[in-house]
Amino acid sequence: MTSFLKTLSRCAAALCVLSAVALAQQQQQPPSQSPSKPKAAVYIMGNPEGRDALRSAVNTFLIKSGRYQMIAVDAIDVVAQEQRRQMSGTVSDGDIAALGRDAGAQYVCVVQRSELDGVSYVATRMVSVQSKVAELADIVELPVGGKVIDIIQWQIGSMLGMAVGPRPAGSAGSAGSGYAAVRPTASQYPAQPAAASGETASPILGTLVPGGGLEQKLVWLQKSADSHETYIIEVNADERIAPENTFEFVGGINITVVLRGAGGNRTVRLKSHGSMFTVKSNVTFVLDNNITLQGHPDNNKAMVIVYGSGKFRMNAGSAIVGNGNRGVLIDSRDANFGMIGGTISGNGRKDTRGGGVAVDGGTFTMIGGAISGNIASNGGGVCIFGWGNPTFNMRGGTISGNTAAESGGGVNIYGTFVKTGGTITGYKSDPTNGNAVKDDDGFILSRKGHAIYISTDKRKETTAGPTVNFKDGAGAWDQ
Repeated sequence: MTSFLKTLSRCAAALCVLSAVALAQQQQQPPSQSPSKPKAAVYIMGNPEGRDALRSAVNTFLIKSGRYQMIAVDAIDVVAQEQRRQMSGTVSDGDIAALGRDAGAQYVCVVQRSELDGVSYVATRMVSVQSKVAELADIVELPVGGKVIDIIQWQIGSMLGMAVGPRPAGSAGSAGSGYAAVRPTASQYPAQPAAASGETASPILGTLVPGGGLEQKLVWLQKSADSHETYIIEVNADERIAPENTFEFVGGINITVVLRGAGGNRTVRLKSHGSMFTVKSNVTFVLDNNITLQGHPDNNKAMVIVYGSGKFRMNAGSAIVGNGNRGVLIDSRDANFGMIGGTISGNGRKDTRGGGVAVDGGTFTMIGGAISGNIASNGGGVCIFGWGNPTFNMRGGTISGNTAAESGGGVNIYGTFVKTGGTITGYKSDPTNGNAVKDDDGFILSRKGHAIYISTDKRKETTAGPTVNFKDGAGAWDQ
């Protein structure tokens, strides 16, 4: 805590720079023309070390920006505590706007720190109470020795269009430290403008794959990819591609393939049935911003399958939708899927386990994003099963509106389940958007775990919000 507070003091000079910019802008307007400032509140997701100091610092940053009137720093926490008393811990991402409204705010600045594969991320977003969407958002990797406060200060200034300079560097002060500014070479992908949603996270840098269409670029990649390199595939228009595209480079290691839309959101559809992408060992496949993978309603395979030691990532602005089979299948004990953002929706069928995500061995870690509107026999949103020590770590995001025919409307577990954040809705708390277990006639089935199902003795019918945690079978089960 001591080092954390020292960091706050070191930020003071930088804060003065930020506030000076905002004050200079305000002084250029006559008082009679200055618009009234919207009211804002601060909400810290989870319970990180130094929560109170962090909340006060964020509150200070927003005041010094000159853009907002800040309500009492603890007002939104008071409302959240009241909801926890009344609704068994339900404080979901969807509830944030309601919390802000009840606290008298027009905007809520949400800050969350999460980890994936040993790497820490700091996400900051500004949620509009009226529209219930994040109008501004940023996510930054926190390197070893990096300061959370420095990152948040930069994020807030950057989101508000203030002169904040390059992204702060870690203690080593080098590009390799995690989030220092890196300039691409002529052969690398140049910086991409922020997405229309307001996200401002730095683009992933790498070699831009040449070719006219997506299928041509995939052919080039198969022939030319080399070890320890990152390749960026831009999709410039909506396309249809043949199935069974495999990211496997014999003899190559540590190869990263990034797929993103250019010039707007792009949709990639399958020409026929089958998996769209298969990821194998020594490859990391990233669905980045502005890209949607569209499946077939009666497809016979998952859209993305991960084998061996392959890794799959979904970032904000990506989506996997409309597939008659699973959205994502993790099919090996060493395979890994990290969902940092994005959407998996409208996938699955009633005779298959895991409509959104199925983990038949390996690990699924959810930090953000949404899994919604999927269907399955067990685990409408997520099903963990199989022989390969399957694990589901949920640290953020939302699983809602999914349906199962037998058990686990939101999540069905036959493996390891650890929840330290995020929200899994349940029909008993939310009949409109809650996950549910229903029979073929649409009747709601009791004692089947609308939110989470492990067994008849360990099930959650009501919503499990960010403060409701589970580990090694322990948790606030409804049975």
